[in-house]
Amino acid sequence: MRNGKIMKVAMIVVEFNDAEETIQYVNQIASYDKIQRIVVVDNHSTNLDTMNSLKKIQNEKVVVVQAEKNGGYNYGNNFGIQYLEKMGETYDYLIISNPDIRIEEEAIETCLNVLEARKNVAVVAPRMYHQNQKPVRRSSWKMRTFWLDVIHSTRFLELIFYRKLRQGEYAEKDYAQELLQVEAISGAFFIIKYEIYKQIGGFDENVFLFYEEDILAKQLQEKGYQTMSVNTAKFIHFESRTIGKTLSYYRKIKQLYESKIYYQKRYNGVTFLQIKIFAILNLLHKIELLFEIPIRKMFKHIENNK
Repeated sequence: MRNGKIMKVAMIVVEFNDAEETIQYVNQIASYDKIQRIVVVDNHSTNLDTMNSLKKIQNEKVVVVQAEKNGGYNYGNNFGIQYLEKMGETYDYLIISNPDIRIEEEAIETCLNVLEARKNVAVVAPRMYHQNQKPVRRSSWKMRTFWLDVIHSTRFLELIFYRKLRQGEYAEKDYAQELLQVEAISGAFFIIKYEIYKQIGGFDENVFLFYEEDILAKQLQEKGYQTMSVNTAKFIHFESRTIGKTLSYYRKIKQLYESKIYYQKRYNGVTFLQIKIFAILNLLHKIELLFEIPIRKMFKHIENNK
């Protein structure tokens, strides 16, 4: 409650060529009283049957809209929020959610209570878990610095500087806290205060995929707001199945590199020389892939034939 009024909550679910999973998810959460509106954004799917299937779940609470293009995850979420604004609907909180998750209403309520009680907290999320009920190590993390991204650029550097990489993460002893203030949090599911979403100018649409969470962390940091991991609540994330089905491995690597360069230039202010270092490392990573991908395929073939 805020000033005696019930908090208004809208959820945005962005999907691409994945009607079946989205329908299953929306059918689960449509009965949740804490959510007054669910906007399903089809990010201009190439499968022509997707919209026809999604339209079947429309009702007084659920609306399905199609974006004008596939502009990426941030674009899709902004599109859904702008739709609400065009319809004259106003909300106190916005839930941003992948369709490939499962979450109970109690977890959402717990997160909303944290936002209600803390004025300076802009974003909260439950702890993320794997389907096997084990917590995801990178449910949240520290913002990517230039040097952390250098290490992340090749498998060789990740192996050599593994301990340094772990310093960019939160340990299990940190997650033992009921509330953990973090820098960046998973974009698979989080809740943001609508007024703060407007203050930061919405989600940055200059990245198609990857680095959305780190960019949001920078946007909030610039305004002096905090992000909290609510570790007494949880949601299940199904291994990024949607991304795996829609993007090839090579395309994911290319998209990751482009987003990295944008983030480092726009939000970390890296120099021309530092950008060149990333370019060289990206070339080395492509060489690594010539060996890595066949090995991945071999192990996948072995696993499938067990």
